[in-house]
Amino acid sequence: MGIVVRQSLKAGLGSYIGVGIGIINQMYVSTKYLSVEQLALSRLLFENSLLFSAFAHLGTPFIADKFFGLFRDDEQEHHGILPLLLFLPFVGAFLFAGIYLACSDAIQAYYAARSPMILKYHILVIPLTFFWIYIAVLEAYCRNNARIAVPGFIREVYLRMANMLLILIFGLGWLSFDILMYLMVASYGAAVVFLCIYIKKLGKWYWRFPDRKILNSTLIKQILGYGSFTLLGGLGVNLMLFIDRSMLAGERGLISTGIFIIATYMAGVIEIPRKAIAQISIPLLSSALLKGDYGQVRIMNRKSALNQLIAGGLFFLLIWSSIDEIFYLIPKGDTYGEGKFVVLFIALVKVFDIATGLNTEIILYSKHYKFATLFIVISALIGFGLNLWLIPLHGFTGAAIATAVTTLIYSLSRMSFVWFKFQVLPFSWKTMQVLVILLVLFGLTQLIPSYEKSIGLAMLVLFLKSIIILLVFATLIILLQVSEEINGLVGVVQDKWAKRFR
Repeated sequence: MGIVVRQSLKAGLGSYIGVGIGIINQMYVSTKYLSVEQLALSRLLFENSLLFSAFAHLGTPFIADKFFGLFRDDEQEHHGILPLLLFLPFVGAFLFAGIYLACSDAIQAYYAARSPMILKYHILVIPLTFFWIYIAVLEAYCRNNARIAVPGFIREVYLRMANMLLILIFGLGWLSFDILMYLMVASYGAAVVFLCIYIKKLGKWYWRFPDRKILNSTLIKQILGYGSFTLLGGLGVNLMLFIDRSMLAGERGLISTGIFIIATYMAGVIEIPRKAIAQISIPLLSSALLKGDYGQVRIMNRKSALNQLIAGGLFFLLIWSSIDEIFYLIPKGDTYGEGKFVVLFIALVKVFDIATGLNTEIILYSKHYKFATLFIVISALIGFGLNLWLIPLHGFTGAAIATAVTTLIYSLSRMSFVWFKFQVLPFSWKTMQVLVILLVLFGLTQLIPSYEKSIGLAMLVLFLKSIIILLVFATLIILLQVSEEINGLVGVVQDKWAKRFR
């Protein structure tokens, strides 16, 4: 597990830099220079393309993670798996484009009344979906070649930086909104090019026909079967993540959608540690499951869950303790601040979700992978039904409740299944220690009296709250030795500093 945490921290560095850029972009640059409708429109296009790419890539990234070990051999150029990984999603992208164009009239009719601004740009979803497909596939290929830092940098830092710079240029009046949207799409195409160049420079751009001794009819059937199930699962996940935005735009308009998007972005910061840990854990977890080493799976799951809870819980405290200051300081904060309780509902359920560990990965890379799809599809249907019911009644608050309930059901179902099949639970007494620390600090933040806000004072209060919470939380976690990995990293840092000053 130690190696997982160390590599996760290295891979996560780009993620945290990207988060910093994303926070500046979403909370200041975008809110300042884009109208609420323009912000909602741009995010909808990119998030809908993510949703569609989960279907159109035909499960190829999951196929790479599941079957790459059968092809792995640098001397034999990985037996030609790269052309296979590039061909499958091309077929899916072509099919998707045809279906989307055929449904174009229905899509326009849905948004015409409440969000007519979408109609002019909705066709950009097609190239965006294509680019997202190949970003995901090329990242999977890099991941299985033990290279995650640069692909992560491209996704987390480059794409966000490009987005922010383009919006700044638009804000200066040097671009029209039309050109801004086209250049944003082009930046995603450039990311695909950068990934291809990176793989080429690694010497991993192996271009040969797949080895038929490995890619025989039996394996093809397994790949297609696995891909079809994970395809449904990927589609279900993205439906859970993004269907609420699309339904809000259709039912309540782009202003409500913009408020919801900013609020969910703030809550989404909590998931960053999970993404970093899960990404590097997948090959190790898949190997342990293949060997039937459930003891190792149990250790990885508990330690991952604990470290995810520590990081995610800290982010929750930092966000919620200063939520009023954050909304006061961002441009158009009076409008976006209406989504305050959207942040709370979604942030709380995300903290619980990441505290349940690697349940998705355990199911997905075991022989029970079909159940992962079943849970996702059922949860997506529940989410769709709840959104259909609650959005017309309560707008973006209804969407937040629907998302929170759906996520909670999904988390509990996965955790229960993993316990039933593998006797693996994510919780330990250390989990209770972290929860007590979080609850005590959360209670203390509620004792801060209200005050007359000004920009300078709000910034000072936000800074002081954040520093105090960070120092007290870190001190308690280290002194109580809650996490072996965190204390180990602290020890390494202390040794390095001691050697430097000897």
